Amino acid sequence: MSKNQNIPIHRSESFGKVYFDEAPGKQVPVIHKHSTAYFDIHQRCNSKSAIDVHRLDFYMVFLVTEGEGLQTFGLQEHYIRKNMLCFVSPDMISAWKAEGDEQRGYYCSFSDDFFNLGRENKNFLHELPFFQIDGNAVLHLTDEQTKYYLTLFEMMHTEFKQRNQFSDNILRGHLHAILNKAYAQHQSQTALPTESNRSSIRLLKSFTALYMRDFKTINKGNAIKLKKIADYAEELGVSQNHLNDTIKSLTGKSAGQLIKDQLIKQATMCLKHSHKSISEIAYRLGYDDPSYFARYYKSQTGQTPAEVKNRC
Repeated sequence: MSKNQNIPIHRSESFGKVYFDEAPGKQVPVIHKHSTAYFDIHQRCNSKSAIDVHRLDFYMVFLVTEGEGLQTFGLQEHYIRKNMLCFVSPDMISAWKAEGDEQRGYYCSFSDDFFNLGRENKNFLHELPFFQIDGNAVLHLTDEQTKYYLTLFEMMHTEFKQRNQFSDNILRGHLHAILNKAYAQHQSQTALPTESNRSSIRLLKSFTALYMRDFKTINKGNAIKLKKIADYAEELGVSQNHLNDTIKSLTGKSAGQLIKDQLIKQATMCLKHSHKSISEIAYRLGYDDPSYFARYYKSQTGQTPAEVKNRC
């Protein structure tokens, strides 16, 4: 995609035309949308070989059983191949370039409202490591694990084709199974928290959710307005010192440094994919002085904003 254009946001009712082939013998899947409780599933064999940089306004999980290609997830690029389960969150920058013609597996896309209907914990999706901007967007699977997920995707696909008044609950149940199984698999590969630091982890997650909420304004073309650490601490019901001490014990960084790291990630995405000037990007990120932004960016990355922007 040319950087003279804005990064498009593909919505649930229209993204099929961008994702799927209309070549002879292939039919673009019909996208169904029921109010805000959106769910869709279709096979990857219909997907286009190249999809330009974009964002989605819904969640997507896709399983790769055959085929290869390069997928962009935010700041990361992964070479996608057989036995991979992949995750795309709303507003995450995404792009796709296939290697070869044979692509098999399933795409499943869904809204927050569809997934959360009837759930007590409405934050489950936001807390999953797969849907974080710098999280683990790709889960590597064994043949046996791929068969497990494939069975669930196939059951969803069959149910969706013959959808009736009972289907939403059935589809939601399969989707819950996929994401809970993936989360359990991820957790089993990392150190489990002890009882003594579970509250610390909850505080870190809550703090992250608060400041990431403030970052979302940039996706709508508005400037980011971040609060002071003391304001976030007050909203969380803790002291600023407690918030900083807790976060530093878990991450090795202060609360303020986590926000600055996120600013650098957002800046890098804007420099790589936005048509905006460096000064405009600086202002949208909350920097009144573009020259200070340029110096700070270089001190953190070793590159000037101009070098990043001109390379892309």
